[in-house]
Amino acid sequence: MKKIISLIIILFLSLSLNAQDGYTYTLSHNGGYSFTISAVPNASPSNFATSVQSYGFTIILTDGITASITSSLGNGANDTFFDGTNVAQPTIDGYLITEVLGSPISLAAPSSGTNSAMVTVLVNGSPTTGSISILANDSTLATTVTALKSFMAADMVDDGMAMFPNVVDSNTSALSGMTSFNFSTLDVNDSELIEFSIYPNPTSDYITIQSTKTVDNVEIYDLLGKLVMSSSKKHIDVKSLSSGAYLVKVKIDDKITVKKIIKE
Repeated sequence: MKKIISLIIILFLSLSLNAQDGYTYTLSHNGGYSFTISAVPNASPSNFATSVQSYGFTIILTDGITASITSSLGNGANDTFFDGTNVAQPTIDGYLITEVLGSPISLAAPSSGTNSAMVTVLVNGSPTTGSISILANDSTLATTVTALKSFMAADMVDDGMAMFPNVVDSNTSALSGMTSFNFSTLDVNDSELIEFSIYPNPTSDYITIQSTKTVDNVEIYDLLGKLVMSSSKKHIDVKSLSSGAYLVKVKIDDKITVKKIIKE
């Protein structure tokens, strides 16, 4: 009897552990108008490499903005464009991105905590307003048009059987980290680039804008597109900023350019 109870306890703990396994999606900015959508493993001690059979998610863009999508897994993702007016949201457009892999592809084991790039998104036309975001599974649009929900059919259980259930939660946002980006932080006209440098970079306390001309204005944005600091000085105290990457938009002689800094 004790053996049976012990086996039940072990089985319960195993099932509880497996129930924690799964993935969310996140957006990262590669610079310019290039972005990557990656799969983020939930915290897990599992050393079993995830085997992916298919996946999908939806990106949302401000109305009129288009994008080109390239699979990071090398098999060719399908991107289905939809007009926001057809889903009662005329201020947006979107792409349903899906890929069924010819053969399952392995991702790093969840215990490694490694994000796996799924697709690269290149926004067309260099917009200076609007945004890009990943659609949350618990958003009004996703709960109304369920085909737009993100998913991943994957084998995460080391049991000798190849089974591919959905490992992305359809009832939560299924997102983590950065999930949107505002193009206003990239308001740069290539014909009006200005020469300056920012140092030190990375920095832990101050940055200096080095230019032979007078700086009109400096704006610092986080990668979500939120303005976090503004100054007209060349020497700026950034000690109050959290660690991470920021975009510095500098205006000189009514010309604007943007550079990235790292706050340590």
